[in-house]
Amino acid sequence: MKVTVAGVGAMGTRFALKLKQAGNDVTVVDGWDERVAALKQGGLRANLDGEEVAVDVPVYGQKEVPHDLHFDVVLFFTKSMQLEQMVKDMLPVFDDDTLALCLMNGIGHEKTLEKYLPKNRVFLGNTMWTAQMTRPDHVLLEDDGSCELRNVEPGEPQDRRAAELVKTLDEAGLKARLLDDPRYSVFRKGCVNGTLNTLCTLFECNLEEFGKTSRAHEMVVGVVKEFAAVGEKEGIHLDVDEAVKHVEDCYRVIGAHYPSMYQDLVKNKRRTEIDYINGYVARHGKKYGLATPLCDLLTAELHTKEELQNAQ
Repeated sequence: MKVTVAGVGAMGTRFALKLKQAGNDVTVVDGWDERVAALKQGGLRANLDGEEVAVDVPVYGQKEVPHDLHFDVVLFFTKSMQLEQMVKDMLPVFDDDTLALCLMNGIGHEKTLEKYLPKNRVFLGNTMWTAQMTRPDHVLLEDDGSCELRNVEPGEPQDRRAAELVKTLDEAGLKARLLDDPRYSVFRKGCVNGTLNTLCTLFECNLEEFGKTSRAHEMVVGVVKEFAAVGEKEGIHLDVDEAVKHVEDCYRVIGAHYPSMYQDLVKNKRRTEIDYINGYVARHGKKYGLATPLCDLLTAELHTKEELQNAQ
């Protein structure tokens, strides 16, 4: 499959590297000049499960992608607030057959994609893999994980293409599966991000450390209930108990991990995706007349921490 990964931070690197190693034709695109320079000079470099690896792939800055290229799929892995501009910049390489696949953290990305692309070519899901950018030229990839996806618009041709995407990702060792409802999966993953990403960033700890605190369960349940309440208004019926268990299983499976929001703000003084996670719930809670006090507070606290850190 001919794939371009648009957004080659830590997670984009994992997917680009694994897809390339599996024999796919992979191109990468990014908007961070220092990252693009490092990729052009040294290729995709990572410590993958304890082994230093490097592969060469075509690299383009976000504003320099040739318009005559063709891709079977554009895999978006930008930060949430960067997605719309990346979609606009990638539009010239989309032809009638090119698919858009978004596995990013955050809720509501399908709405951004559907502003520019036909709904029948938009595919949505999430990933439970971890990744950490150690330097602009290097990424740390460890722990086990998986990913899941589905076409946003039902239909036999879309189902077939979704199955092809799952097969390609699975053959690359990314442990992919086909979803029944991609928006349910995104909200469920949002519960992980809205608890562990946010709280570990505020408290500056890893997942296991947070999970050992006496108030962890209470906070997780409270946030998950707010996600479930907003989801219900949008036709998504989250099982609160199952979602809480899904969150708390992370303490055991990837407990030593510092989530991406922590890496962005605490380590690199970069703005976070809070507006697309807890902030999404806070905004839509107001829209639907729901009280979401925890997500309101967490969103405000993260923005305050961004200001104090002079995050860019």
